[in-house]
Amino acid sequence: MSAVREALEALGHSAGALPEPRRLADLFVRFQAQVPLRRARGRSGADETLAAWLEDGSGCCGAPRVEAFEALARAAGFAVEGASALGSGGERHRVLLAPGRRLLLDPAFPLPAPLSLDPPAEAESTGYGALSMRTRSGAGPEVVLETRGDERVLYEIEPGGAPAEADRGAEPGREIEPGELFRLLDDRLLRWRCGVLEVSDVWSRLRIPFSASDTGGFEALFGFPLAAVEPPREAKPHAPAPTLAVYHASTAGAPCLHALLADPAVHAALLPEGWTAESLELREGGFERTLVEDGRLVRRERAKVLPDGLTVEAEGPLALFRTRTWRLQPRPGGTRLRLLASLRDPVPPRGLSEGTRRRLVFELASELLALAARAAEG
Repeated sequence: MSAVREALEALGHSAGALPEPRRLADLFVRFQAQVPLRRARGRSGADETLAAWLEDGSGCCGAPRVEAFEALARAAGFAVEGASALGSGGERHRVLLAPGRRLLLDPAFPLPAPLSLDPPAEAESTGYGALSMRTRSGAGPEVVLETRGDERVLYEIEPGGAPAEADRGAEPGREIEPGELFRLLDDRLLRWRCGVLEVSDVWSRLRIPFSASDTGGFEALFGFPLAAVEPPREAKPHAPAPTLAVYHASTAGAPCLHALLADPAVHAALLPEGWTAESLELREGGFERTLVEDGRLVRRERAKVLPDGLTVEAEGPLALFRTRTWRLQPRPGGTRLRLLASLRDPVPPRGLSEGTRRRLVFELASELLALAARAAEG
């Protein structure tokens, strides 16, 4: 039996199953979830790529990944055709369309499920944002990603397959580096490169150091043995400190939001229930204050107004972050807000638990949402 047929069975596609559209979608979902999205180790051809996955869990990206899934789809009796995905920078990679150019399958991108090209198509929710299709007069359909308070066109779909050498990695226009790892989960995207683990979702992006020497931790995060991938590159000296960034889009203008950020009274009104601000001291370009709850110290803060936002240094029992920095980016119809925080406590060797990460995201997101709501009140 060929590696393609064995891979079909391993992916749960039974021999002789009718090539129904829903079965193609199911096959794509399982392929994206089970075959690691990472650079192959010098192998070429669908049979070799799939044989390596069956043997030791090796992954693939770019052209080999598209070729591998296309071989699976055709072996299962599905009619698929190649198309070219043209990015904003002129980069291209190959995608697949089926059936009748009504469904987009992009194995080279961390797309968890096929994307409908039939207007009006609903957005596909992913762990890193919402993917949708947009049509333009006289041009091919565009794939649009809306995430973390921003919207951007990923690429335009053109009929006809792109040449294999033009294929890119997990993101249009950027190659996957040796030792770079990805894993797409239902609500977040994991990425590891050069000693740094990045956890992204529709709201936030967490970046923490994560050593390649922790093989057990890698296997727990990415679902396959580290021995099955190229040796990862460790971080450079002075690896970045752990940070968490949370994003939001507001309909308010940047000048309005900047004025609110610079006003201590606004910050006092946004405090959690039961907290009060004491010992407020105005300084040139900022202010200092002490926050208490039932007479007990919560934290001390030193705020400095920036040309495009505000930065706050904090200390005290409930100072979860050493610094929090707001940045305001004007955009059509409003402002994109980013709140970047540096964590106060050291991160455990295997990173933060998902419960802890969600709690920290909630803390920061609550501040952004409260500020946006205050701006909407006028």
